Amino acid sequence: MESFSLRLQRATAERGPLCVGLDPAPQTLHSWGLADTVQGLEQFSQRCVEAAHDLVACIKPQVAFFERFGSQGFAVLEHTIRTAREAGLLVIADAKRSDISTTAAAYGAAWFGETAPLAADALTVTPYLGLHALQPIFEQAQQANCGVFVVVSSSNPEGRELQLARVGSATVEEALFGAIGELNAAASEPYLGAVLGATRPFDREPVSKMSGPLLIPGLGAQGATPQEVGERFSSLANTLVVAVSRAWTDAGPLNEDLRARASELQQALHSALS
Repeated sequence: MESFSLRLQRATAERGPLCVGLDPAPQTLHSWGLADTVQGLEQFSQRCVEAAHDLVACIKPQVAFFERFGSQGFAVLEHTIRTAREAGLLVIADAKRSDISTTAAAYGAAWFGETAPLAADALTVTPYLGLHALQPIFEQAQQANCGVFVVVSSSNPEGRELQLARVGSATVEEALFGAIGELNAAASEPYLGAVLGATRPFDREPVSKMSGPLLIPGLGAQGATPQEVGERFSSLANTLVVAVSRAWTDAGPLNEDLRARASELQQALHSALS
């Protein structure tokens, strides 16, 4: 299998930067006329994959909304990831995992590789037990030609105090961009990316030097517009993945309406980033 970096570059070049999120919250399922049950979860996920499979580069299932149904929810997630990848979509599992040593290795074994039960193309992680404590996850991602997105500058306001705290002469988020860049520079391909909220101001130099892709949440319900995404990110050489969840699924449940909304968002992003 070719590297995650190349797969992502090709997919976004062919289909655009839009990544649709699968966030099956109770209110979303109810708005689609579905029960807040495992069966409703399964129907929602299947409809999303069917609507998105040839229009976007990636889907991003929010793992917590599957996990809340226990083992049955994980079974639906496993099936959703498999069918999405078989349909040609890249899957970014939004699990925000974080731990050390053998526990980190166990997370890697769950999400990366042909034998992994939840084999995704990429995984989100949080670095606040120490970025280098995640090395077992990074190593398994590399071995499986997969990617990792490190939450560096999130779109929620509660994270700013920690992310803007200083480590010597740099903020925490600047130090993280630098450390991710060093790890990418030591690899054959830049397999590590960063999560950078669409509404966040940032210094372009450390982001560019990171060289890896950016996963950009915050479009739609969290307040960012395609025009604002373009203003902040269009000058970067990084591969961009712009995530939208509620602003897409609110168009459901009909397949044609979901496809129309995805096409509309994709075109708006293309115009804004050109």
